[in-house]
Amino acid sequence: MIKIYIAPMAGVTDYTYRRIMNKFHPDLMFTEMISVNAVKMANKKTIDQMLRLLPNDGVQIFGRDIDVMVETALYIESLGVTYIDVNMGCPMPKITKNGYGSALLEDPEHVREMMGAIKKALKPETKLSMKIRIGYKEYKNPIELAKIAEELGLHHITVHGRTKEQMYSGTANWEVIKQIKDAVSIPVIGNGDIFTAEGGYEKAMESGVDGIMLARGIYGNPWLIQQIREKFETGEVITKVTYIDKINMALLHIEYMKEDYPEKQFNFEIRKHLCWYLKGITGGSKVKNLLNKIDNYDDIAKVLIELRDKLGMVDLPYREEKTKKI
Repeated sequence: MIKIYIAPMAGVTDYTYRRIMNKFHPDLMFTEMISVNAVKMANKKTIDQMLRLLPNDGVQIFGRDIDVMVETALYIESLGVTYIDVNMGCPMPKITKNGYGSALLEDPEHVREMMGAIKKALKPETKLSMKIRIGYKEYKNPIELAKIAEELGLHHITVHGRTKEQMYSGTANWEVIKQIKDAVSIPVIGNGDIFTAEGGYEKAMESGVDGIMLARGIYGNPWLIQQIREKFETGEVITKVTYIDKINMALLHIEYMKEDYPEKQFNFEIRKHLCWYLKGITGGSKVKNLLNKIDNYDDIAKVLIELRDKLGMVDLPYREEKTKKI
């Protein structure tokens, strides 16, 4: 059975959203990516917030200094984490300008030394992996990086089928992902442009990957995990998501947010999640504009319940919109 992993996404895969996704039982999901320098410098309260974990959560770290990377990996392992991933794919300038993220792809020997040191320091049962892109500036030899992961005996390598320069635009290159899969014996997880169960199925079958990693496709749509699994198990998608389903999930997300951050009267991070749930829903645009002006959970819930009541007599399947290339 194909593995379904959830990508670490800054500002998205926080503790609350991971609670939502956990209801759909992905094979592995990651925290937001964690700066090893932040862990080294932060106080306990900050670290506890950054590394607030659900059982079996994986943690992705980013950095460059080998000693600090090893130190942080050991600390995370001491928390009971059994999956640690190293980010070599983030394309954001604030990350790459310091030599982190996808900038590491330019220096395969440093990658080999760094990953080797981390692997050696961790317990044998702790699973170490790395996530890469297929190119950075002039360096476009992702198979070399995959061979390093294989040589070191990493648990898997995740490949986002875009270069650093593409950021999140254009189309992910699954042909290159297939070439990487054909070149190494360790598991390869494919990532990029999976927005529907059918799309995930086709990309996985054509590339032969061992698993797929979901990212933007699960924005407000955790059902995608279940739908992909259904496609592989039965050949068709059984779960049909309705407008009411999406509004109910938005309401549950509000309840979880209140439980998870009782010290805050309102967590503004909730707004983007609510807008994602409402995407494509009849009357959703008007409600989204209204929600962005409200900073009270109860008032937001009231607006959502009113919308749900209006739609209750015509609980139609949610219309999936094609994601625009940006």
